[in-house]
Amino acid sequence: MCQETVIRIRSLGNEGQGIGTLESGKTVFAKGALPGEECRVRITRETSKFAEADVIEITKGSEYRVSPFIPQDKVSGGLPLAALEYSKQLEYKQNKVRDCLTRIAGIENADKLMRPIEGAKDNRRYRNHMQYAIKDGKVGLLISGSHELGIFDEELIEYEIASLIRHRIEKAFERAPTRLLTGLVLRASQRTKEVLVEFVSSNPGPHETLIRDITDYLTASKITEGIKEVCGNEGFTLKGILLRISPDKTSIRTRGGKRVAIEGEDFLDEIFCGRRLRIKAGSFFQVNTEQAEILARLASMQMEDAKVIYDLYCGCGTLGMGVKREGQKIVGIEAVPEAIESAKINRKLAFPSEEQDLTYICRDVLKTDFRDLIKKGKIDACDALITDPPRKGMDQGVIRKILELAPPKLVYVSCEAATLARDLKLLTKDYDIQSVTPVDLFPNAAGVETVVLLSREKVDGYINIDY
Repeated sequence: MCQETVIRIRSLGNEGQGIGTLESGKTVFAKGALPGEECRVRITRETSKFAEADVIEITKGSEYRVSPFIPQDKVSGGLPLAALEYSKQLEYKQNKVRDCLTRIAGIENADKLMRPIEGAKDNRRYRNHMQYAIKDGKVGLLISGSHELGIFDEELIEYEIASLIRHRIEKAFERAPTRLLTGLVLRASQRTKEVLVEFVSSNPGPHETLIRDITDYLTASKITEGIKEVCGNEGFTLKGILLRISPDKTSIRTRGGKRVAIEGEDFLDEIFCGRRLRIKAGSFFQVNTEQAEILARLASMQMEDAKVIYDLYCGCGTLGMGVKREGQKIVGIEAVPEAIESAKINRKLAFPSEEQDLTYICRDVLKTDFRDLIKKGKIDACDALITDPPRKGMDQGVIRKILELAPPKLVYVSCEAATLARDLKLLTKDYDIQSVTPVDLFPNAAGVETVVLLSREKVDGYINIDY
């Protein structure tokens, strides 16, 4: 299908793609186009309800475009809003959350419940965690839906230390090419000045042989030496170099497999909400440290009077620890063993005198029998709950568990407005929404975090009177 036409973009879609209308009246989605622009496009897919198109040329640009148009088949990094003025990015994300609350959750007074979006002080070089592909001696990001590396503006996304390490490794590849490595994961902290490097190999060979060969290669190619030099020049400490062997599609997709430390440790430390925390390789931590602290601050507004707080999908415990006040108890639930291991270490670091007040359980939230744990005295009943699920939101079984537990206070932290709205439609049967605050953790990308404060309704519609 090679039909070409000119369209005018009227708005942005859920993934940041431009939305226009064909002459037939059918909606068309065009990646890389901004509202108000006129574009010459090539239709690539058409269904009975909508069409998709590649932008060939911007014939009339938007006054809010801040960088030149680049064809989307060459762009990587998942930054569809990179060309849009930042104030307009925030406006788009605020409207995106409001639209989902109204359209999906059926909330009529969404405007009254919503607070202004918390924008980032700096919308450049904000990611503390980058995952790259290695192909043909280059280290970069894949084009969406492709196995090829694309163009991305490093100043829009990765810490400078990550850029410098990446470039040094590429220079080493030029001198000493290898097919042993297929990926690179970099973590860094601007606050502790620590760096953690993880190389990835999808080679199906014996692990012992692979570990030996890659260790020898990193030494002989002087990659290890080069990384240390870059870190030292920039005032950073190289905390560790790891190898992750992910030989199959499942381990690649889940970022699992066998991890070994080639040199140093398998973690770095971060300062979060004034407390020192440990982040192990493979465990989840928000990619934007400064904006993640805003999530904790907003959640803490609902938790001040709580005695026992359940922290569902707790990761390495950062959000619950950011919320916790003296005397409060935290019960964290998380299915990823590495994350729970980090959480248990973090309670020692952050709360050495209150370690007994933080309990972490490695279990799928859906399969956790809270009532049984309470009955056996392993945890206390909660009077407040935080849930921070993945993009897919919560399973209906988890929502039922929350409604059965009936904590007076509830905080829902979401990274996907549509699934948040779907879940709120069920939760608001028993809970009132107090406020909805979008938080921009992902400048230049289409995603937006949202913090929803809820409280259990006090009146059930009946008044009982005893004579």
